[in-house]
Amino acid sequence: MSFADVDHLELQHLAGGNIVEHPPVFSAQGRFVFVRCGLKVQVFVTSTGELTRELYDATEPLISLEVDLRQPELLIGCTTSGQLLRWHWRTGVLQKTIKMQLGDEPTQILTCNLLDIYKGSDSACAFVTAKRKSGQPVAWYLVDTSTGEQYNVNCGLSLKIRTPLVDVGKGAFKYIILAQGFYIYFINYKTWKFWRFRNSDFVPITCVRLCPGVELAASGDQMGRIHLWRLFDKQDTVFSAICHWHHTPVTSLAFSPSGTSFYSAGREAVLVKWNAERPDERNFVPRMSSIIRHIVVSDGNEHILVCTEDNAMQFLSAQEFEVKSALQHFTYSLRDKTGKNLFPIGLRLNPRTNTLVLNGRTGHLQFYSAYTKNLLYNLRVVQSNQQCPEADKLIYNTRVTRAAFNIDWMATGEVYNDQENFAEVRLKFWKFNEKLQSYNLNTDINLPHEHGFKVIVFSNQFKVDNLRCATAGKDNIIKLWSMSASDNIYRPGQTWNCIAQTSYKQMTIGSICFAEDGSLLAAGYGNTLVLYDGRSLLQLQALSCPAGYDGVLAKAQLRLSKTLVNGTRKELFQQRQQLMAILKTLLNSNDAELIEQAKTLINASPKITAERLEVPEDTRKESVYKYIMKMSELSLHQKLQLLRRFDIQCSVSETHRNRLVEHLQRCLAPTQRLKELDAHLLRLQQRHRFKAKHQLDQLIRRRQKYEKVVKQELLPLFSTLQLDEHTKAKTAKQPQPPASQTQKGKGLKVPPAPLQGLAQISHVQFGAGAQAHLVAICTESRVLIWNLMTLRVQAGLKLSVTQLAFDPLTNLIAVITKNDELHVFQLNVPLPIYQRSNIPKTNGLVWLPRRQPRQSSINLDWQAQSTLLMLTQNQEIVYFAEPGQSPSDDAPAPMSFGSAASGTESLLKHATFGSYLIKQKASSNSADAANSKKSGPLIVGRGTHSAVNALVNLSAHTMPAMSLICNEFIKSLLTPADSLDTRLNGNGDDAGLTNGKLNGNGVAHSDESDAEDDQDEEQQQEQESLQVRKTLMEQNAKLDERQIGLEGDHLELDAKLKRIAALDIHLQF
Repeated sequence: MSFADVDHLELQHLAGGNIVEHPPVFSAQGRFVFVRCGLKVQVFVTSTGELTRELYDATEPLISLEVDLRQPELLIGCTTSGQLLRWHWRTGVLQKTIKMQLGDEPTQILTCNLLDIYKGSDSACAFVTAKRKSGQPVAWYLVDTSTGEQYNVNCGLSLKIRTPLVDVGKGAFKYIILAQGFYIYFINYKTWKFWRFRNSDFVPITCVRLCPGVELAASGDQMGRIHLWRLFDKQDTVFSAICHWHHTPVTSLAFSPSGTSFYSAGREAVLVKWNAERPDERNFVPRMSSIIRHIVVSDGNEHILVCTEDNAMQFLSAQEFEVKSALQHFTYSLRDKTGKNLFPIGLRLNPRTNTLVLNGRTGHLQFYSAYTKNLLYNLRVVQSNQQCPEADKLIYNTRVTRAAFNIDWMATGEVYNDQENFAEVRLKFWKFNEKLQSYNLNTDINLPHEHGFKVIVFSNQFKVDNLRCATAGKDNIIKLWSMSASDNIYRPGQTWNCIAQTSYKQMTIGSICFAEDGSLLAAGYGNTLVLYDGRSLLQLQALSCPAGYDGVLAKAQLRLSKTLVNGTRKELFQQRQQLMAILKTLLNSNDAELIEQAKTLINASPKITAERLEVPEDTRKESVYKYIMKMSELSLHQKLQLLRRFDIQCSVSETHRNRLVEHLQRCLAPTQRLKELDAHLLRLQQRHRFKAKHQLDQLIRRRQKYEKVVKQELLPLFSTLQLDEHTKAKTAKQPQPPASQTQKGKGLKVPPAPLQGLAQISHVQFGAGAQAHLVAICTESRVLIWNLMTLRVQAGLKLSVTQLAFDPLTNLIAVITKNDELHVFQLNVPLPIYQRSNIPKTNGLVWLPRRQPRQSSINLDWQAQSTLLMLTQNQEIVYFAEPGQSPSDDAPAPMSFGSAASGTESLLKHATFGSYLIKQKASSNSADAANSKKSGPLIVGRGTHSAVNALVNLSAHTMPAMSLICNEFIKSLLTPADSLDTRLNGNGDDAGLTNGKLNGNGVAHSDESDAEDDQDEEQQQEQESLQVRKTLMEQNAKLDERQIGLEGDHLELDAKLKRIAALDIHLQF
């Protein structure tokens, strides 16, 4: 089956997107902030952080975004290809798209800054820098943003190759500051005169900024220095002052509107406020969430916006100089010089709230809701300060490497390893706090494993009774943890303790997994699947597949018959038996006569009539070597002994030679491990020191015996490989190959064959429900499924798995291979349900249960119960969905007030206590079901009054969220136009829907009832009110028609309002 022909799913974006790559822009009054995120522009409210509007019209990344000076509601953006976009950002309407007229050759726009120059246009002109080809100098232009035309300017400024740093002054001083490398330029864009200066010590400049109110400029360099420039309009009278506090390159600068102070930031995650007149006076905001990338100050000095590299925007008060609020939708992990994985825990699912958990800031875990697309909170796991990076040093921080989740508990593993000292490893257990809606630390365990963790897993995700946790470390030991009463009188309660530990034949562990009920624990040691009792770690079974079935070892066993087979020559058989006897004798002796007999027999050939030519000695040795290496009856040690007896030396490839030398050095040289154990004795208590010293002495004796055997028996054999003490690998002469091989392979380097070893299990996963007896394991090139009922391999797939995710609701397994392919299958039927190639590079997979599962077979819709989410290396969460489908389609159905009879129950079923009340009322209402059909609806009256009563009569504790009620409630209060016309025309269809013939108990009246007169009056009043509503609707329609012709008047009114707003005067005290 070809899935590409029937695949209609598209890769859609769920979370992520960098909002701090470019500096944000404030509106004229500072009430809104504009943020560039990919191809869209987001508009946020500064006071609440609410997203009010998104502008999607850009087709390429925006390199600049600014608000026009004279039209505060006009937003102008520029793309890398020179396309100008003009938005009316309050309405979200794209007014115009303009292409810059910079020539016929393709041009890459580098910067675009608006100037206070209009030249008769309705929008400002822009100072644009661009590059046509790689390696060419940067060109600059003056462009009209309303027409895209280029203006000729009489200025002799010529730029270099590097991308410039540009800032523009739009206040009383009309200057452009531009920096390239260690040169800085000041340009007066009124007279178009420029001045060039050089930074001190030829240090490259990293950022520049102009003060909006004073003739003052600032530049920061890579040494952390800040230069303040004054009187830069003259080459001789320029004044420069140096302010130095940062020890890392300056990342951003910003001035206050008055110019009395300025702000700076480096890579120390500290915001510094300087006094422009007295630089010695400084204020600090230390320990920001991450490295500061941009600093933006609003025009009225109400807000200071700081963008940090963890994808957050933090608002500070200019007067109090402290953080007031933060805006963050998805936390980014920072890349460092260590080259380690940014997301070591991958993508996890918290079963308590079905939120996504992944690494975020250094030492933190972020909890993200995929249902609402909101970041819930960042949990600080590591209780230590983060060390800021340095230019010439490699800085290590404590990282959260593993995490596991239960409905009430969370386990985390953190490691600090600077590659010099002993690794600091901590295992922490956290309990969920209902009041705080967060996790509190319960147990902190130091050094549970050596060097770090491999896997942490709970025995059950949804049960708390008899809960256990298993950890596997890089020391290849599995430890089982359980809760017990705390012996601390100051902190009563339950804590976690180790109850058992185990290992298997000192083999490398790859992964562990609990069964669904927690009774079994499966561990992958090498190519062996070991089953333990989940309560005591008692070994039950050790399963290994046949040789070669795991896809790593390819063995072929050849068995020779001991008796003569038809067609076998008797003399050859006898010759082989004689040669085998001689070789066995040579293993224990060094007889020269036997060696010559063996050479003769090996080089002997069947009798021929022609005369035999003399065979050269090198050719005879080569034939002996080939014959010995083909003998499957001998081990490698025996083969090396025979080669030594025949005085044959082998040529080993450089790769294999280095590996053998390293192995010999580890085996023979004094190991670092013994020194560490000896030093560890001093830190032990006295009662344990004697036992540990005795065990260490025994280990040293065994080590000495081993080294003695190796030097006597093994090292002499390595002379065959030119690796003994008397022959050095670098100076050893390689044996000359035959002339025929030399001519054929001249100038060609044959790569050495890879060393094959045992397969290593990387993933272990139990099934769920009816497939709980199946276990899937993943090796380097295979996926094997074991049946624990028969203890046999049930199926196998040829897949090289890097990521695996299991869905317990549907027993679906999703894997991503090394070739970036997605495969989805079930354990019992390992046939692909879905396949997809060219998947983005991922760091994690997880199945997210749907809030409203679809009633469909998994063969037709494999995401009917759960959605597969992927965390890409671009730090984005994506998923597969049909075109036009969004995650909001999975939201619960909104409330419906259309039916008066079911209005109350439809509201109750969406609340926790409401569902309980429905069940309680079901039994009492079952007896009156027949009468209720005859007596009419539960709520008597008009539809609008029924909706109001259904809402008012709800109890507070049974009422669902207002977001699910308001939409349909307001719609229920409106009357459709077609039904209104029908009722006004006196159509009799609606007469049967009224309750005029029913009393309060739903019992029908007789025709002679006296209530008919009152009913006629009510109907007459209703018709009059409907007539009034119809008249109002007709007038409203006329107003709408007039509104179409008044668009010009509306624009004039907007212009008047802008002029009135421009007259506002802000007083500062």
